[in-house]
Amino acid sequence: MSNPEDPKQPHGALEIDYRETTDITHVHAAIQREKKDPLMADSVPVPFWLMGVFFVIFGWGIYYLGQFNGGYSGDVFSENAGFAGSKKAGGGPGGEAAAQPETVVEQGAKVFKNNCATCHQPTGLGIPGQYPPLAGSEFVNGTPKRLAMILLKGLQGPVKVHGNTFNGAMPTWTTLQDKQIAAVLTYIRQEWGNKGGEVEKEQIAKEREVLKDRSEPWAEADILGVPADAVLEGAPAPAPAPAADKSAAPPDAKK
Repeated sequence: MSNPEDPKQPHGALEIDYRETTDITHVHAAIQREKKDPLMADSVPVPFWLMGVFFVIFGWGIYYLGQFNGGYSGDVFSENAGFAGSKKAGGGPGGEAAAQPETVVEQGAKVFKNNCATCHQPTGLGIPGQYPPLAGSEFVNGTPKRLAMILLKGLQGPVKVHGNTFNGAMPTWTTLQDKQIAAVLTYIRQEWGNKGGEVEKEQIAKEREVLKDRSEPWAEADILGVPADAVLEGAPAPAPAPAADKSAAPPDAKK
């Protein structure tokens, strides 16, 4: 056996190197016999056909979202506009009925929740001394022209409702479109026991045009100067009634 202490002794591939002990040499040999990366020893590359299936499914998902689930428009999930939605709620024959569009009152309720409820409260009772109630308010149940004026140009200074004075400012709602203002006015005029009628977006558009040159908010005296029965102009003409079907009329009894 080779003597590791003899510097003249040659060292072969299986001999002890660098004057190491026999035990350390055996350990090194065992390490060299191991695989370089044990974690990859049993790994198998992903087949190309499996990758192809994945991309087909991924592409189909994108197509489905674009065609049948509202597309990629920014207002698909808009709270004010409602869900632009799928073309078919059930997805084909045997599915559920098509989703019903939101009513004007439902749209107005969302606008109120997002913009008005903090001051006037979800109950419509307002905040004492600051923001007047909408429930039973003479302003709400009167002409919608007063309400349109307030939402379009704002209101400042004290205002009296139900005999109580409130001194909170009403901002100008420049961020709301005609359709949204009409919807929220319709909602508050029919909520909390109020008995007002529907307000049309064409009426708001007309009033906006009338007030376009005004830059200052209203005072209570300005609003009360409008008669309680004033007409908010711009309502679309009612649709003509369908013509009666004379062929379905009963025969004359005298004939």
